[in-house]
Amino acid sequence: MTSEDVSKAALSRAYRLLSVRARSEAEIRRSLRRAGFGDVAIEAAVTHLLDHSLLDDRAFAADWTQSRIQSRPRGRRLIEHELRTRGVSPEDAAAATSGVDDDATALALAARRARLMQGLDRQTLIRRLSNYLLARGFSGETVSRAVASVLSGHDDS
Repeated sequence: MTSEDVSKAALSRAYRLLSVRARSEAEIRRSLRRAGFGDVAIEAAVTHLLDHSLLDDRAFAADWTQSRIQSRPRGRRLIEHELRTRGVSPEDAAAATSGVDDDATALALAARRARLMQGLDRQTLIRRLSNYLLARGFSGETVSRAVASVLSGHDDS
């Protein structure tokens, strides 16, 4: 294969990856490297995608954050971590998650989860709700506020 053919193959693979879901520049680079493409082919593919506005880490981070909030709610801290592991810069990750309201999200999750845990004694409910929220990236303070708010409307068992 000529270097032009290899570059076309890398670009084709990148298009296939982007057809499944949006990706960060680093994800595309990693995937192409794992597929065995060399630096020249990877750079050509990424440059082409950037030139045609098909790769944009800021837009990717904003879309990822919005998707997470709607479909699999998480705390801002965990969403930022997910974005950073996908190669988004810390600045872009922080900017994308700046509008996330951890308190409101944690309260909604806690209220929904508490309805599923009816009949548990108060201590068990507190422990399970707290662990559930902590595992989703909420800070201890946010968890405490959400659990206290949910328990204020919960009948003691």
